[in-house]
Amino acid sequence: MILSFLSSLRLTLTLLLGLALVAVAGTLKPFAGGRYDLFYQSPWFRLLLALLALNMAVCTLKTIRRNLREKRNALELLRGEQVFAVPLRYVLPGNPSLDLLEKGLAGQGYRIDRSGGVLLGRRGLAGRWGSTLVHLSVLAIMIGALGAGLGFVGTLNMYVGDRSAVYFDWDRQEDLPLGFEFRLDSFEPLYYPIELQFVAIDPETRQVIQAYTTSEGETVDLPTPGVRARVIKFIPEDEHLVLAISRGGAELGEYHTFGGTKALSNPIDLGFEIRPSAFRTPILRQLHSEVSILEKGERVQQGVIEINHPLVHRGVAIYQTAYARDEKGFWSAGFQFSRDPGEPVVWVGCILLILGLLAAFAIPYRAVGVSRIGGETLLLALAGFRGAGGSGAFDDLERGVAASLAEKAS
Repeated sequence: MILSFLSSLRLTLTLLLGLALVAVAGTLKPFAGGRYDLFYQSPWFRLLLALLALNMAVCTLKTIRRNLREKRNALELLRGEQVFAVPLRYVLPGNPSLDLLEKGLAGQGYRIDRSGGVLLGRRGLAGRWGSTLVHLSVLAIMIGALGAGLGFVGTLNMYVGDRSAVYFDWDRQEDLPLGFEFRLDSFEPLYYPIELQFVAIDPETRQVIQAYTTSEGETVDLPTPGVRARVIKFIPEDEHLVLAISRGGAELGEYHTFGGTKALSNPIDLGFEIRPSAFRTPILRQLHSEVSILEKGERVQQGVIEINHPLVHRGVAIYQTAYARDEKGFWSAGFQFSRDPGEPVVWVGCILLILGLLAAFAIPYRAVGVSRIGGETLLLALAGFRGAGGSGAFDDLERGVAASLAEKAS
């Protein structure tokens, strides 16, 4: 009685409707502080999900049990008088042998089981298990989501060159150990190519010799004949311009210069100064952090962390979340550390869900039987022949088997 209730469709629909209504209420009126996640993580909401999971688990067990017993039940049906209750059945003329019928059904793509003078033919077994696979996949996704509670999410803000063995857990409001040391080696905001203007200045008169409007990656001709400059990089925060200088196609080296009056010694003497004079507002493209993972003082991993490109170490995913620059010009970056033990289970569940749906809808399951009752040989439709389309498919099967028998007889 209890199992029948737990596996009932009425319970499934009630739970789904209840979850939908509660989810609407939680969206319209979140918990204090506007945190929607607290509403959906509450014990009573998870209790509803647990009841749905229990309902689905019982239903899944029933379908597995049904599928495993289907062969035995079908063979028992074919041996008894119940065959006359099957709606779709044909009397095969000529009382053909079971060997010929087995070959005829096999020629139509059916897998044959023979027992006690009856034949059971089935095709599309993957489609029969498709719905069961869908149930199992949803259960796997729910278990994986529950496993996320065994992980953690925390943050860490640090300056370039700093290291830390702890992260801040916002739920517990305290620093907790990472299990390794995390070091920020360098940080740089990356921009889309910046349009800028720089000028060549006479070092004595401070007069502008020539102005250039260009962008990163472009090359311009300098006032000295045969000398060219390619814009390697422009750092807008410092107005720092880096040029690659060449003469006659031969690289002479890099030329570094800053905006304003800041002096900088360069190994290349051009006979004039180059200074950036203006630039268009840069558009941020990416945040680029180079980091190291240390264990017992030794570096065990080195990598790059960017937006949507985390670094993973010992199951902990490290994401770039923020950045800042203080009044002294030092960069700091923010990171999120998260470990989700249930994530692989969720991914497996998603893959199984797709496979189950494809099997259920793309692979039709059909079962037929052959039984001899009262001197007649009957071809019976046992599963997969519902409606007008199923009746037509059964007619086609009967004609195919009859044609196969006629061919063998000739």
